[in-house]
Amino acid sequence: AWTRVVKQWYQRRVRDHLCVIRPLGEGGKMKIATDIAEMERVLGGLLEDHSVSEPFKLLRAFRAALFLSVEDLITVRNVPRPLLLNHLFARAGEALLSPYKVAGWTPAQYVAWLHSHPDEMLDMVQGTVQWYEDMIRESGATSFDAVYPHIVELLQN
Repeated sequence: AWTRVVKQWYQRRVRDHLCVIRPLGEGGKMKIATDIAEMERVLGGLLEDHSVSEPFKLLRAFRAALFLSVEDLITVRNVPRPLLLNHLFARAGEALLSPYKVAGWTPAQYVAWLHSHPDEMLDMVQGTVQWYEDMIRESGATSFDAVYPHIVELLQN
């Protein structure tokens, strides 16, 4: 039983860290997909039922979502919305900062915060979106990052 608990904890932590990696180009997506497959292979040896466990199903779904377009990402239903939102920030340009950057945190601090405040994550993202909107208005910029409307749409769903 302890191996199952350890594996699930580890998978959640790794998954949440993978969602906030940025910048994320095609090479980075391939590396993450390879790392997920390798993690599944290594950890899979600890339990016979690993292939049907929820954490593994979620990792597989995230691995597949890595290669979807931003437009298609917002239609994914087998990856939780908070993970998709964090991943969308990873696909954005430099001006659209991730929630952890707006808060002045490192990715590790943000992931630790996510685990201790799971019900506040959407508020954090909403605050980041508001910060970005204010920054764009104040700077006089005439357009938003291409990922921005997709984050807003996913927040509203």
